[in-house]
Amino acid sequence: MDSSEHICKNCGHAFTGKFCNQCGEKVYSDHDKSISHLFHEVFHFFTHFDGAFFLTLKTIIKKPGKYALDFCNGLRRRYFKPIPLFLLLVILYLLFPAFQGLNMKAQTYVNEEYNYRWYSVPVVKSKMEKKAVKYEVIAKLYDEKSPKIAKLCLLLLIPMSALITSLLFYSSKRLFFDHFILSAEICSFYIFFIFLFFPAIASITVFISPNLERVFRDDSWLWIVVLILVATFILLAFKRFFGQKWSWTTLKAILFFAIFTEGLKYLYAMIVFYFTMLFI
Repeated sequence: MDSSEHICKNCGHAFTGKFCNQCGEKVYSDHDKSISHLFHEVFHFFTHFDGAFFLTLKTIIKKPGKYALDFCNGLRRRYFKPIPLFLLLVILYLLFPAFQGLNMKAQTYVNEEYNYRWYSVPVVKSKMEKKAVKYEVIAKLYDEKSPKIAKLCLLLLIPMSALITSLLFYSSKRLFFDHFILSAEICSFYIFFIFLFFPAIASITVFISPNLERVFRDDSWLWIVVLILVATFILLAFKRFFGQKWSWTTLKAILFFAIFTEGLKYLYAMIVFYFTMLFI
């Protein structure tokens, strides 16, 4: 035990020991600056990453809501932190440009079949006039820039989802922090299952048996099954986290799922369109 007094180089506080009890800054010794210690920290990072990450993912999949409940109750050291977990999954999602997810082509926004024209058409026309180019040029630029912006905008899903759960479960008297952590778990599962796990399984299946490609591309029943699994996850997470009656929990889960898959998807699409057009 280091009993000598130190002056923290970060905040100027006097303390004893290896860490400042005011800001947490560490006192570095010659050993901490050695190459062997550097490799030790790298090894520790990867072994801790594997254990915490896969335990967290396993907990989320097997027991929906337990990860958020444990984290909010103070059981945190064993798990990967919620926001870094979500960011890591988004980064993995960014590494696979073939997985478009919620991103849509420019043609979708101006198509009469969808309810985006009221906003998208005037913006596209304004951009065409400003740049003195045809629609095809704007559409090509949009389709090139939108995938990365769409994936980065996924970060907005957590606070928007937390706002919905805080309204639906207002009677639970939980802090917004709690709703934020639960939303981080739900959104992490959504990113993992919809944009990583399921597309990966589909790609591997099609690679092994090309004849099954149309099953993943055209058959709506398969996507209905996937959405039912997501809805079931949300229901179980709500039940475990809030502990309310099944009847009320089911009703609120249905409302959340409907808002999440339709309302947030629409709002998210408009946000992606707005920011993408800013960079064209």
